[in-house]
Amino acid sequence: MENNYLKLFPTVYASYKKNENNTFSLNYGKRINRPRFDLLNPFKVYINSNSYSKGNPFLRHSFSDNFEFAHSYKEVLRTSVFVNVITNGYGVLFTSNPETNTQIVTRENYFKSLNYGIGESYSANFAEWWSSENSLYFLGAKTEFIKNINATPSNSLQIDFSTNNTFILGKTTKLQIDFSYSSPFESGLYEIGYASSFDIGFKQDLFNKTMQIAFLANDIFNTSYLKDFTSVVNGVKQVYSQNESNRFVRLSVVYNFGNKKINVKERAFGNQDEKKRTGN
Repeated sequence: MENNYLKLFPTVYASYKKNENNTFSLNYGKRINRPRFDLLNPFKVYINSNSYSKGNPFLRHSFSDNFEFAHSYKEVLRTSVFVNVITNGYGVLFTSNPETNTQIVTRENYFKSLNYGIGESYSANFAEWWSSENSLYFLGAKTEFIKNINATPSNSLQIDFSTNNTFILGKTTKLQIDFSYSSPFESGLYEIGYASSFDIGFKQDLFNKTMQIAFLANDIFNTSYLKDFTSVVNGVKQVYSQNESNRFVRLSVVYNFGNKKINVKERAFGNQDEKKRTGN
């Protein structure tokens, strides 16, 4: 196989400020996506007696062309329309042989895709004590298989939503409440289930801000993990799910020692007097 190592990866950005309230921007960038070492490692890892996973030492890099057109209104409301084109895309393949009752999990360059979407971001201060960052995206794709894997590509609309809210409960107390949600969708070879996360954080300053107590409960309902990862190859339906839980609780206490009223002077070197005598 012949490789051409001379490639250009340009980035172009243009911005136009129509007036104080409206700004338009257009940008383009070409990128290369190289597979990690573990995806190249051909060593077999047995999941059970009939199933194993292995990397592909012949896996090639993929390329992506990214386009985005955006409009910002008063730096509060931002609308973006974007397109992402992936060529020679690589990913995980779950292949099964019904005759031998075996399954091989491997990696291949097997698709090219056109991904597109429109998104809205809104930043607001609803009150002096409440600030909020919100986003809503509608995503779609068109996928084509470049390798014969005996499967049919399918795509569907995906909705992605997030809201991050900060509440100031007095001069020394802050409360953070965040929520994100991604709807179930189909993408190329796979049908993927929903994911969401609900987080609560709390910060309290004590003793004239000498001590800070912070509390975080992340992914309280344990719903942000990948689930219902389904594909059909060789007429065999395969369902994969993993629970790499992101749920945790963290409590931290920070105390600052020292007298804040002390003025710290610049420390001089030991030969400062000698420098004065020589005029340096």
